[in-house]
This record gives sequence, C-alpha cells and structure tokens, in this order.
Amino acid sequence: MINLVCQLRFVFCAVLLLLPSSLLAEAQVQTVEDLRVLKQQAENKNLPILLMFTAEDCEYCDALRNNYLLPMIKSGDYKSTILIRQVYIEDYGYLRNAKGELISGDVLALKYDVDITPTILFLNSKGHELAPRLIGIGNIYYFGETLDKHIAMAKAAFEKNASKKR
Repeated sequence: MINLVCQLRFVFCAVLLLLPSSLLAEAQVQTVEDLRVLKQQAENKNLPILLMFTAEDCEYCDALRNNYLLPMIKSGDYKSTILIRQVYIEDYGYLRNAKGELISGDVLALKYDVDITPTILFLNSKGHELAPRLIGIGNIYYFGETLDKHIAMAKAAFEKNASKKR
C-alpha cells in the first residue's frame, strides 16, 4: 500500500511538471516596488497604468481585487490594454520613487492626494492622470462597467498623447 502511495505521488509530481507554468502560477496584482521599473514597463509595452492604492485590512480593496482586478489579469484580455498594479499605503509598505529614493506608500498616496482606499488612478509612464480616478467601489453591480469605461478613457487619452509625439 505504501509503495502504491509513493508511485501515485511520483505520477502526480510528473504531471505537475508537464503543466505550463501559467496554469500553476496563481494570478496576482503586482505590488509596485520601484516606480522607475513601472515607468520602464509602461514605456516598453506602450501601455497606460491602472494603479490601485490599497490597504492591508481594507475589505473593499479585497473585494475590488478579487472580483475585478484578478479576473481581468487571469482572463488575459487586458494584457495589451493596461498594466494593472497596486501600492499599499501603510507606512511599512516601501517602494522606490522616480529618483530611486526609498519612500513609503503613504508618501506616494499624499503626492496623488489619495486618502481613501481603494482608489484607482489611470496614469501614463510619467505619472500623469489620463482618466478620472475611481474612489471606492460604489455600486458593485455596475463597477465592472464603470472600470471598463475608465480604462477605455485612459487608453484613448494615452493613444492621443502618443500620436501627438509622432
């Protein structure tokens, strides 16, 4: 019996090795650790940024992340539309600013005048807002539609600004 269990474990592990890593990796909203890296990613991919300001014990943030942002990431439908990232505003959540200095998430929140979580900003690589921000969740039944409209506005503003540079 023990031998059979060992064999089954071996087969299970072998099957796991054959699965694509994308199926094994659980989708998550990337937390910004360095604004310079985020800027570079946005420029390289030529995409705007959806930046959610969040807090550790924020139930509304969890609801937004689990019901909207994670499904958006998992679907892959937004991969060529917008970068989805988050920043924790607690003072123990540190990241590097555009100058490479270590700052807390609440300092970045103050820079953008964010005092409620969740707040979603739609930014270009320079950190300028492209569409009206979303504060809180509002009506959860219509939030997905509202979020999509704001993403479309951000993408349109981003493309308009990009065409002016050409």
